[in-house]
Amino acid sequence: MKREASWMSGGVWRSRNLRIKAPRRLIASLALFSFVHCSASDSSSSWAAEKKIAVLFEELCSVCHGVGGKGDGPSAQGLQPRPADFTVCNVMAKDSDEVLFKIIKGVGQSVRRSTVMPAWGDSLSEEQIRELIKFIRGLCKK
Repeated sequence: MKREASWMSGGVWRSRNLRIKAPRRLIASLALFSFVHCSASDSSSSWAAEKKIAVLFEELCSVCHGVGGKGDGPSAQGLQPRPADFTVCNVMAKDSDEVLFKIIKGVGQSVRRSTVMPAWGDSLSEEQIRELIKFIRGLCKK
């Protein structure tokens, strides 16, 4: 018995009693794979960016503010005023992102805060400072 197969229009493969819509399924599968792969890449790159900011916070800020942002870092003892506790939402809500930006970029005293807060404007880009602010805001426990 000889089977005849032919390619038909519309992307349908036909054989004697068999009809396969391989191209449409293949295209749909590839599209789904591409979407899932791109979504995973975006989330992994987002995760990597968040990780970088967390490391930056740990390296620069945690010395005074503590790893958890509670103002209990190893250098916090003896500082007056005490380093800010980023986990207290009602206190953090009082300061706008622009005030936090000025504190981090300039010096705490530029907005009538601590004179011992170092200025990070020469070491960090504006984007890094804004990402740090997002990170700090995320430490607030509601």
